Amino acid sequence: MRVFTLALAAIVFCMASHPTVVSAAEAGEALVERYTGMLDELRAELTAKLPKIDLENAKTPGSPEAQQLKKFLGSDALDAKLAKYVVLHDATPKGLAEFALQGKEQAALVKRLLANDELMKQMLVAGGAKGGKYGPAMKIYTDIQKASEKAKDGVLQRLALATSLEHAMPVKLGKHGPVDRPNVDPMKRYLQFEKAYLGGELDPAFEHLTTWDLRYIVNGDESDEILVWGREMLRNFRPDQIYTTDYNWRYVGLVKSNIPYGSGGGAYDKPELDFYQNILMNYGICGRQAFFGRFMLRCFGIPTTARGERGHAALVHWTPKGWVPCLGGGWGAGRGGRDLDLRAVTQGRATGKPYMQVIRARSIGDVLGEKRAWGFKSGVSGTWNGIALRIQQEIIEEAKAVPLEAIGEPNEPTLAMKVMASPITPADRKISYGKNGIISIPAAAYSNPSGEKRKDVTEMKSFAGGLQIYLPGFNRTGVTILRGGCWRIDSYLCKSGMRLPSSSFGRYNNWGLRAAMTHSGGPTPKELTLDLGNGVTMEMVYIKPGKFVMGGEVTKGGKWTCVEVPKHEVAITKGFYMGKYEVTQAQFKAMTGSNPSSASKDPNCPADNIDERGAWTFCKSVALKTGQDVRLPTEAEWEFSCRAGSKTLWFFGDDDSKLGDYAWY
Repeated sequence: MRVFTLALAAIVFCMASHPTVVSAAEAGEALVERYTGMLDELRAELTAKLPKIDLENAKTPGSPEAQQLKKFLGSDALDAKLAKYVVLHDATPKGLAEFALQGKEQAALVKRLLANDELMKQMLVAGGAKGGKYGPAMKIYTDIQKASEKAKDGVLQRLALATSLEHAMPVKLGKHGPVDRPNVDPMKRYLQFEKAYLGGELDPAFEHLTTWDLRYIVNGDESDEILVWGREMLRNFRPDQIYTTDYNWRYVGLVKSNIPYGSGGGAYDKPELDFYQNILMNYGICGRQAFFGRFMLRCFGIPTTARGERGHAALVHWTPKGWVPCLGGGWGAGRGGRDLDLRAVTQGRATGKPYMQVIRARSIGDVLGEKRAWGFKSGVSGTWNGIALRIQQEIIEEAKAVPLEAIGEPNEPTLAMKVMASPITPADRKISYGKNGIISIPAAAYSNPSGEKRKDVTEMKSFAGGLQIYLPGFNRTGVTILRGGCWRIDSYLCKSGMRLPSSSFGRYNNWGLRAAMTHSGGPTPKELTLDLGNGVTMEMVYIKPGKFVMGGEVTKGGKWTCVEVPKHEVAITKGFYMGKYEVTQAQFKAMTGSNPSSASKDPNCPADNIDERGAWTFCKSVALKTGQDVRLPTEAEWEFSCRAGSKTLWFFGDDDSKLGDYAWY
């Protein structure tokens, strides 16, 4: 006998007028036998009703067997029994029994589910409860409908069902914020989307989505509060990306425009911000871009899921013309081409009722004990799952000749539709530009009363009324100076400094830093030593004021070079201190707690693999430790120090034939 460890100590069954006390194990065994009996009875009944068809011959289009099979799968006569069988099969008799024995409410929910043919069919079509957890799914679905009368009809009923099926196995909240939160609350997840839908905040197509589609919206690991933030942020920041007609990049276009690809951004995330807020602030490589893109799509009710590629992360999402890949390669670029199976499923489901043939064939495969298959790679050509895949492909091919049914207008206009309901008027411009025809914001002004399209500034209708503008991101300015100048470009061998544009937060295994310090006044010793604690010190050398000719010979800039002309006289009017040596690994670790150096590991060697922020962090930490104004040297201070009064190309003169006597190979 199978024994179940259950919370209930005993259950009382009333048989006639004689109450009998039954142990929890016995009650569980009785329920398992009952559900197993249902499953066996359904299997026998369904098997008996299967037509005697040669499945191999049915593979031939137009054959009598193919026509007989098509007629059989085109009928809905067995749908109710197939749905019930799949529920019992996936939930397992043991799983249903364990749920039912948790209490009277749970037992009633199982009974109600198994008696509701229509609900079980909806669940079957929508892909079933995650993990076969139909009991928990039924409880979530029932609780949502108790909490909201609107969850009983239309898209909100489908949303409630999608939420219950997807959250039957709890969805863990990501570590996005100051604490590691537990599970997403399915009730709050539903109610948050219901409120957004009724308020016109979601995409106009939302109310036309199927239950299966909606599962790819409610399954995110973000909090409901951050979903609200996402919608508000995009409405305020880039409303043009909400009402754009380009569905391929609607909402997700923010990744292209405002989250540049760059490594190391996550190192600067703030713990008080949410994960997705940090991505918008600090950008990131493909994974973070894809995370943010899927998040923005879910915010506005667009189905989306991950699509992993070899060495790259991407996403796919729903559009009225079918699912499309974003931020990565085209269909087939996914690992092993598995994304093609997802495309086939989405294309097949888009055909509506014809797809029921696929679901029926796959369900019959369950009845006959076949292993489910979602792609031909599983070797299923002669099985009912193989039939399902072939029919899926056939209806996709047939659908290509017939345009997909157009998505209709929503019953109520969305906020974006209201904003775009009328063209920009002179009144809009008067509201936005004021008396002088200018929008003024701190440190900037923009005027475009004619409405001509510009490349540098984007003008758009605002959710707040009138117009608003978007200023493009400004590149980091200034230069990075490389000691020795022999990095990447040979022609700069042995020069005191090579300039390249400051950008991003790149770091390389020969990038370090030399600190400078503002002279605080008073005595000016030629050298002084700063105490960094724990026996670590840093020596500084005083550089007197003076004049020099700054610049070089480079006339054309690039990624790794800056224009160095014209040469011009520069006056250093105040003396300052410069680090006698490059910052060592011991010094950097003493001030930052880390040693990212990768070229070599030695406390007395220069710290390397340092990015721009790391350099600033070091200087700030030394300043706080010593009370001195420790900082990075300016470009002029660096060149002035390196030249050390020389006017020649190298400190020993202009004759490159002597390089061998001085260069350190």
